[in-house]
Amino acid sequence: MAGWLWNLLTTLGDDPSPDPLPRPPRRCDRFADVPLVDQFGRRLRFREAFVDGRALIVNTMYTVCRGTCPGTSQTLKGLREKLSPVFGDRLTIVSLSIDPERDDPRSLRMFASIYGADRHQSGLCDWRFVTGEPADVDRLRRSLDFYDLDPAVDADPTRHASTLLFGNSTSDRWAAMPAEQREPLLIEAIRRVAGFTFEQKYGIPG
Repeated sequence: MAGWLWNLLTTLGDDPSPDPLPRPPRRCDRFADVPLVDQFGRRLRFREAFVDGRALIVNTMYTVCRGTCPGTSQTLKGLREKLSPVFGDRLTIVSLSIDPERDDPRSLRMFASIYGADRHQSGLCDWRFVTGEPADVDRLRRSLDFYDLDPAVDADPTRHASTLLFGNSTSDRWAAMPAEQREPLLIEAIRRVAGFTFEQKYGIPG
């Protein structure tokens, strides 16, 4: 074989495979890891406490709300009861106050007590009501896409959307649905998106 051809074939055979495409950043890595305090007075950081390695449902609320908040909280109470047997302790529900200047841990705990989230209940997943410094709360809700493009609407807590954001950080699959959807539809969507295993996504709880 001619030397030039041997050299060519050898060179081609030694070519390294092209580098794989860089992994895009996870959506949940953009969630602001701000300091918060929950209804029990415990201090924590959002991503560290609720996102990493967990399934999560998040909504926004405030304790003096006379609009959608009570209905959304009642919906979450039902979802907690139905989804806890499916997810066990890998699911957390987080209700973020958008009125941090008035909603301190005491008022959050009083509100949480209406829905049974003021104490640990065996067999039910964790449900935290959280608040923080106004700038931190604002940064967090925007990173979770809980905001309106109209500044006037966005600045008015009474006009906030009753939306549930859910997913898990392992698959980084996230979705949002109106809390007013029928419970069976919400349960199916949350299981499909936030489930870690085939059984959690599609199985029938025992």
